[in-house]
Amino acid sequence: MGAGGGYGPGRPTAGSSRTGPLPMYPMAVGDILDATFRLLRANAKALAPVLLLIAFPFEAIAAYNTRNAQSLNQAFANLGNLQQQQNATPSSVLIVGYLVILGIALMTPVVAGFVCRTIAASYLGEQYRPGQVVKTSVGTIAALIISSLLVHLAELGAGIFCILPGLAIMALFVLTAPAIVIEGLGPVAGMRRSWKLVRPRFWPVLGTALLGGLMVLIMATIIAVVPEQIVGAIAGDHAKAVVDAIIGTITEAFQWSVAATMATLIYFNQRIRFEGLDLQVMAARLG
Repeated sequence: MGAGGGYGPGRPTAGSSRTGPLPMYPMAVGDILDATFRLLRANAKALAPVLLLIAFPFEAIAAYNTRNAQSLNQAFANLGNLQQQQNATPSSVLIVGYLVILGIALMTPVVAGFVCRTIAASYLGEQYRPGQVVKTSVGTIAALIISSLLVHLAELGAGIFCILPGLAIMALFVLTAPAIVIEGLGPVAGMRRSWKLVRPRFWPVLGTALLGGLMVLIMATIIAVVPEQIVGAIAGDHAKAVVDAIIGTITEAFQWSVAATMATLIYFNQRIRFEGLDLQVMAARLG
């Protein structure tokens, strides 16, 4: 169930021949980042089709909705009707835009569950195929969505008072999805489990989560902005909408996969530190 060797003599390792040895002992931030991209690379064939298929419809609708809004505004601008230009965007365009945001928000915890399940299996030495990614996680979808809504409500309530309480809630519940899919918990039990695992090392977990979020934001911006600017300068509205949809799909899938993989590794790290998961796995191997 592990690759063995690599990280130091006598130190337990996880992973497989596809990932290479991964640390199954208390991990520093560098270990988590390194393991994140090694796991994603090893599981790209299993995760990419699922994530891209989920993200593409939302991104395609968003891209063409933006194109239609810009075309409508430009048409009224050419006619010199500034009042119509100002009033053209709301209604239909805004409704579609809000529906896309809502759809992505609802799918994010579902995708997180797919990624967490796949990455957890890979960390423990098993590789999933695309069909297994969905099949093994479909029973947790309701719990993932409900827990996500509860966490966002808690973040919103805490954020009203200050940014820091909102970040604190985010950190305390960052392991909810891994707990639900790996341990088969319900939404509230998953949130309690996350709180229990994070609380002993709250500040390191918060710092790792914020660093990961910043890194994902920077990389996603690089992936999206440069091609969009180039295409926007040389292509028409239709071609730009197509490119926007493709780039948006890739960017969304990238953000989903990195965030969920880091959460899964933090989950394992906390269990190794406070519950002796590494010793349990070593005992199972010996058994």
